[in-house]
Parts: sequence; C-alpha cells; structure tokens
Amino acid sequence: MENKSHNSAQRALEEKALHWHVRLHGGDATEADWLDFTSWLEAKPAHNDAYDVVALAWDDADDLPSALHIETSNENVQQGNVVAFPMDRLRKAVAAKPWAFGGGFGAAIAATLMLLVAPVYMAQNDAMDPTIYATAVGEQRIITLADGSTVTLNTDTSISVIMDKTSRRIDLQKGEAYFDVSHEKARSFTVAANSLRITDIGTRFDVRLNAESTLVSVTDGIVEVEPMAQANGGAKNKKPAVRLIEGQQAIHFSNSAEITVQPFDSTQVTTWKQGYLVFKNNDLGHVVSELNRYFSTPLSLAQTDMASLHFSGILQITDQDRALRDLTALLSLTVAKTDTGITLHQDDRVHSE
Repeated sequence: MENKSHNSAQRALEEKALHWHVRLHGGDATEADWLDFTSWLEAKPAHNDAYDVVALAWDDADDLPSALHIETSNENVQQGNVVAFPMDRLRKAVAAKPWAFGGGFGAAIAATLMLLVAPVYMAQNDAMDPTIYATAVGEQRIITLADGSTVTLNTDTSISVIMDKTSRRIDLQKGEAYFDVSHEKARSFTVAANSLRITDIGTRFDVRLNAESTLVSVTDGIVEVEPMAQANGGAKNKKPAVRLIEGQQAIHFSNSAEITVQPFDSTQVTTWKQGYLVFKNNDLGHVVSELNRYFSTPLSLAQTDMASLHFSGILQITDQDRALRDLTALLSLTVAKTDTGITLHQDDRVHSE
C-alpha cells in the first residue's frame, strides 16, 4: 500500500512538472504564471528535481510515435495545449523499448511533449532579413519594436532584430541594451548575447557584453538564461536553464560553462539611461574604463598605482568636461590634455601632505 501511494504521488508530481513546462514554453504564460511557478519550484526540493528532469529531457528526446501510437488529433491537442498526457502508456513503452527513448524515462517525457505540443513549435517561419539598429560612441537610442516592446541602446551598441509569426529574436552584437518586453501569447522573446541565450516573458532586463563576459540583470519579472551551445543542443552535459528574478544578475564568462547568479545594485547598472553613472567605492581604474565607453577622447592614468584609488560619486556621461571636473575635484586630481587623449595626474601638493 505504501509503495502504491508513493507511485501515485510521484505520478502527480511528474504531471505537474510537465504542466509547468508546457505552460511556460507554450507562448501564453503571463508574469503571474512565472511567479506561481517559482513559488511551486521552491516549495520542495522534489519539485525542482522533477522539473529539471523535464527540462533536460526536452532537448535530448527522440521521436516515439511508433512506440506510443499517439495521434495528434483534436482529442490530444487543442490550440497547442496538452489535453491529456498518457503517462501510464509512456511508462509501458519505456519499459518495453528503452533503447527507443535514450534509455530513460525523462527522454520519453520530452519526446511525448514534443509530439503533443507540435502546433506550438512546428509552425513555419517566414524567411526574413534582420533589421539592424546601432549607436555611436556616446549616443543612446530608444527603439520601439513592432510588437510594442522597447529596446534602449547604450553607447557603441548594435543589435539585429527578426520578428516572425512564432518568435521575436534579438541578437546583441556589441555593447549594452535594456529591454522592456511586451507580453504576447503566441510569440517568444529571446536575446542572443555573446555566448548566452536569454528567454523572456513580459519583463525588463539589461544585457551587457564585455570583452570576456556577459551580464544579464533583471529589474522586473523573470528570465531564463543558458549558454548558447546548450540552447542549440551542442552541450554534452546539459543543465537546466538558470532562472533569474527581479534583483538578480547572471554573469557568464565565455571560456566557462558555469553561470554565476548574484544580487545587484540597480543604481549601478541602469542609471546610464538617465545620463549618469553611480560609483560606490570603486577603483579609479574601473571608473576610467567606464567613462571611456561614453567619450571619443580617451582618459588614462599617469601612474599605474592611481588605479587603486577609491571613488564614490555620480558622474555625467553626456558631458565629458563636467565629468572630469567632478572626478578631479573629488579625488584632487589634475588634467593634462593632448591631441590624442586626456591624462589624469595626482595633485602632488595634496597627496604629499
């Protein structure tokens, strides 16, 4: 009796995980759905384990119509939503022909899901050329997309946009962009950024490309982040996509498979949209590097040890002369301008005291 009760509970948990996966990736999930899903996921470790099996199997599964004999008729599919999942028949098929499902129940789950929700994922996309948007150094630009979403481009940024009947795809080619996404039932919204793919549903987030890393910062809602190789089916040891909620930031280095999640200070990430940067006890080397993103005349430090000086304050990024006045006044620095750049020096009269 105890074993029967356990099997029943496990079956219910599996079906709930399947429900969430189809709901969230079928194109009609709302922000409330994502929040409810997060609460369910965090309620018990078993919930997370069950969902991970589904998410991992989704990408690995092979076809199984011959083993399950499931027909994609109106009895099984209605407007792209799962009506009834044949869990018992699936278990029997896996037991009888394990080789057909990659040797695991999880792979069979994913293959069945693919069959049942085929109307969502198998629609034909019209071939379209991407639309390119870009900004110069020091320029910022707000782009309103055809779906009503907005993309704010930071300095020296380039994106390509493709929108078709089933998806909205953005490729952040360089720089930094802030996304305010309009919810749509029928089309997903994804951003390719360096080595990451970000999947969004009705939320706001910032993506920044650095020389060796990619940063994703969520200011509202939820996004899923995963390495591009894994998203395209190229990774051997696949892991579930990392889910970020408001106030969380993901950092991914190009030479690593790991994604680090940490809290972030929104005042230090998104204030560029208001024309200024906020620094809190940052090294001067970092401050100079950040300012150089916004101005065509580069700043440099006269002595290497100056890079370790600490700076806290607000600097304008629309006026280089004003930014220099504020920076040099707060740190007691002097400025030497040449035809090729600006060099910051320590004021010996102050620093020798």
